[in-house]
Amino acid sequence: MDAKTKKKLLRLMSEHLGVKRSELKDDTPLDDIMDDLDLIELIMAIEEEFCIELPDDIEEAFASSENPFEKLFNDGSLKGKSEEEALALFKEAAEQSANIHLQKTIKGFLDAIYPYLP
Repeated sequence: MDAKTKKKLLRLMSEHLGVKRSELKDDTPLDDIMDDLDLIELIMAIEEEFCIELPDDIEEAFASSENPFEKLFNDGSLKGKSEEEALALFKEAAEQSANIHLQKTIKGFLDAIYPYLP
């Protein structure tokens, strides 16, 4: 991504999220700075600024998702499992959680929308 485009996108993020530009680092988790409504508004602002339409899957990919650990408890996955099976499920949830965190950063968001920019 070229520096000029990144600067413009970070300016939009700063303005629409009410966050200082200096707080927007590549590895900043999106969940720390915005909720799903903020995400929708930000996508709309980007579309307006660049006169484009981003695909719906961008929003879906970066919207809040259920924590993999919460899911284990909420869907009954642990019920009737042995200690070893439960441990394996927890390890899987930890891997999923790490992947979600890595993907849902400012850099991940900017990288996802960059191919659609003019």
